[in-house]
Amino acid sequence: MAPPRRILTASEAIARDRAGRRGSAPAPRHERSSLPDDVPDVYEAILLGPGENKIDVEVDTRLPSACIFTFRKEDHTLGNMLRTRLLKTAHVIFAAYRVPHPLTPEFMLRVQTDGEITPRQAVINASEALIKDLGTLSREFTKEYELRKMANAANQQHTE
Repeated sequence: MAPPRRILTASEAIARDRAGRRGSAPAPRHERSSLPDDVPDVYEAILLGPGENKIDVEVDTRLPSACIFTFRKEDHTLGNMLRTRLLKTAHVIFAAYRVPHPLTPEFMLRVQTDGEITPRQAVINASEALIKDLGTLSREFTKEYELRKMANAANQQHTE
């Protein structure tokens, strides 16, 4: 009887996959022969590496009450939603984001407040509001989808 398999962490799986490409371990199960060697692996766009932070905060000393947040493994989707939500906040003076390079999954969000709240608190408040809004959107979408499905089923029964 074979011993039970140990579950690998994401970092161990990445290291094992990289070792497999160098030839020191068996080749991965998926076929990669058609891809060039410099193509990044799919998981590199979503998994944090060892010691990598999801969000880094840097205080912007040129402006009062301003910070630059670097979000790793995220893209325009979250950047634009946060920027839009921050601009609707009463105490936020400025909010903008930029993606330093299109092949790097990260964006930088600059936030300046009027001093009543910190930029960090403004981002936290905007994130919580976004989570609430997306929950509402999900519930409303599901409700509408189910209603249309029932209406289509009723129409099909009525026409038969």
